[in-house]
Amino acid sequence: MRENGVGKCCSALACVVGLLAAPAAWAQDPAPPPADPGAAADPAGPATTPPVPPAEPTATAPAAASTATAGEATPVTPAPGTTEPVGEPKAEESQIPSWFRFDADNFGLQVWAGASHKLGPIDLASDIYLTTSGYAEFDTGPAFVLGPVIVNPMVGIGFDFMNHLTATLVAPQLYLYIDAKPVYFESWNMMQFNSIFNEAIQNYYYSRHFLLLYPVDDFGIGPHLELTADLNELPGATAEETDGTGLSSLQIGGIIGLNYGTGNKLLMYLGYETQEEGRVNVATGAEAGKLAGRFTFVHNF
Repeated sequence: MRENGVGKCCSALACVVGLLAAPAAWAQDPAPPPADPGAAADPAGPATTPPVPPAEPTATAPAAASTATAGEATPVTPAPGTTEPVGEPKAEESQIPSWFRFDADNFGLQVWAGASHKLGPIDLASDIYLTTSGYAEFDTGPAFVLGPVIVNPMVGIGFDFMNHLTATLVAPQLYLYIDAKPVYFESWNMMQFNSIFNEAIQNYYYSRHFLLLYPVDDFGIGPHLELTADLNELPGATAEETDGTGLSSLQIGGIIGLNYGTGNKLLMYLGYETQEEGRVNVATGAEAGKLAGRFTFVHNF
């Protein structure tokens, strides 16, 4: 009986030892791998601050570089706090002053575009002039800048692409611009020799002058004068068909100039045609009215 009691005591003791030893054995088993290989649990316990979520992928993130295909440039990572890429210089502004222009007058809709290139000490100006009738002209010449004054002599050549012909030699030309606020003055003078390529076409002298006085910064008003003179008598032409040489158009009127946003200007000219010969529809040759005018939009870069 006594042995039985000792045995029972030994068995009970063995059970207690086994229960105490089990957690130690479980602690020796390897821990399961974390869901994210780079985010293993901290053995010291949970952090006192919440974890920072991973950044969302962007087109300029460094990881995106590995997905670039052959021939594609590697994206540049923006600097912190800015959208400007690191190490990528800003594009330099163009050093070539340029402009374009739209005119609507008795010759229909016309388009101009021009620029000025620096060639050593000389500014070389050039432009192209296009009409809806297939006429195209290229002009070039030096531009001399003297404070608020620009003097620009030019020569040009015109083409009739509708009929596959060289149309005219536009030379000499002389343009004068004076921009001394509150006064602006512009003057055009040009000779147009058409008979060099077709003796049955008239040669012309054309001139345009206007003055704008600006009572406020963005609004100007002033007088406008425009004329055309015939330079040669056409072979075989009768007196009814032409008056020969002399003034064929003289327009007198007024002009308004409006600054129309950054680099933009509107010019609106209305006048009176004093010459009967000038009151002709250019497209049809039919008699037209006495109203003269032009609307212009100019943009400077």
